[in-house]
Amino acid sequence: MLIIFILSIVFLIYGIIEQINQLKRVKKVPIRIHVNGTRGKSTTTRLIAAGLREAGFKVLAKTTGALPRLILEDGAEIPIRRRGNANIIEQLKIFIEAVKRKANVLVVD
Repeated sequence: MLIIFILSIVFLIYGIIEQINQLKRVKKVPIRIHVNGTRGKSTTTRLIAAGLREAGFKVLAKTTGALPRLILEDGAEIPIRRRGNANIIEQLKIFIEAVKRKANVLVVD
């Protein structure tokens, strides 16, 4: 019983630390756009990212769907390899990448 209690405390502390770190990362990306819907999300994400990039913003975008991609500041695309469906860990990694690249805008679908 003591082991379960200790493990619960450890996981609780880890979760709190992870949330604090994620909130710091979110604040470092001033403009965050989430594209939602059933059809056309990837196309809309690409259009928004291209327009903002043309306006001079440093934009990082992520598309999902059949061919998930990370679209870099210069418009180059990197395939996202995943096992199974998209998940929250993938979103965390995208925020880490956006902070590392000092993006002004993050567009995700």
